[in-house]
Amino acid sequence: MNSSLKHHGAPDPTIYLSRTVFARPTQYSLRFSYWDTGEKCFRTSELIDLGTDPEAFLHYPNDTCFHLDIDLVYRIEKLCGRDMEPELERLLWPFVDPTVQRKMDYFFFRGSGQVRFKAGTKLLSFTGLPVHSFDKRRLHFLRFGSTDQGRVFHMPPRLEVKLLNRSRDELEQYFLEEEALLREHELKSYLYAALNLQKHFSEAFARSIPQALPPEKIDEVFLKEFCLLNDDRLFWQERTDFSHLPDYLIRYLILFFDSNFPRANRGFAEAQEFMDGHRQFKWPEKKDTVSKDEIATIFEESEETLRNADQKEITRLYRQKAKSLHPDKGGDQEKFVRLTVAYEELLRNKNKK
Repeated sequence: MNSSLKHHGAPDPTIYLSRTVFARPTQYSLRFSYWDTGEKCFRTSELIDLGTDPEAFLHYPNDTCFHLDIDLVYRIEKLCGRDMEPELERLLWPFVDPTVQRKMDYFFFRGSGQVRFKAGTKLLSFTGLPVHSFDKRRLHFLRFGSTDQGRVFHMPPRLEVKLLNRSRDELEQYFLEEEALLREHELKSYLYAALNLQKHFSEAFARSIPQALPPEKIDEVFLKEFCLLNDDRLFWQERTDFSHLPDYLIRYLILFFDSNFPRANRGFAEAQEFMDGHRQFKWPEKKDTVSKDEIATIFEESEETLRNADQKEITRLYRQKAKSLHPDKGGDQEKFVRLTVAYEELLRNKNKK
């Protein structure tokens, strides 16, 4: 990380721990992200390969503290041109022996208070752009665990600032680490919220109870938003090859289709009951029909007379017969119903001609 990589006025290059997405055992390395003045974007470069066991670079003089491998610190500081030991200790802290962690925890994080921001602060990156909405939605779910993203754009700046002025690879590594804390039943809800799939549904419960929505429709809109994200060149910054999916996206594709929404939810049960009540199949009611012979018998007219009669004449004949058959006039209800069915059938036949 020499001085040529540091542009005047640009954010300082940052060092971070990287892990492979699919390789097993996991391979670790130290990388840094920096502002590339020529490409006008944040880029990533490899510093040093840590192999599969970063713990090998930690040494314990006793059971109360640790120190970093001297050769590692020297190599990194030579590459970066500045004191890197505090940053390296922070990055390798997750690999420190748990017993030592407990004894050092208070002193190790002492003084690392959060930056305070004034109310209404609008955060922009060095490029003048706000945090990408996909990153915001991911962080919102990781912090608040809700698929309802109504307040995602009112997230506290102290959280949002974590997403500024970083290369895409550094950001994806950050989310990879944070997502490891999600429980299995949260994974599908996480991606549902992150890709804002709720916007494709008009149901009132789409924000909070996605498991009550049609699964095939959710799959359809997921793939649509997934492809849009893959093609988003502003999001990917330094990516140049769009002929295949990056590992970060492949992982999301697998997680989405290999996981399910949580089902132990009272709201879900109520919504599901409502949906099922509207999905029940019912055979259409059988319509009464009468043959031409029956119509002629009911009206006490010949088929030829009825065939040549216009709608006005048919209506006159119907009213004439209805007077004697109507139940209110002492007539037979069943015969009156049959007369009405026959009348409607005659009118339908006339309208077809």
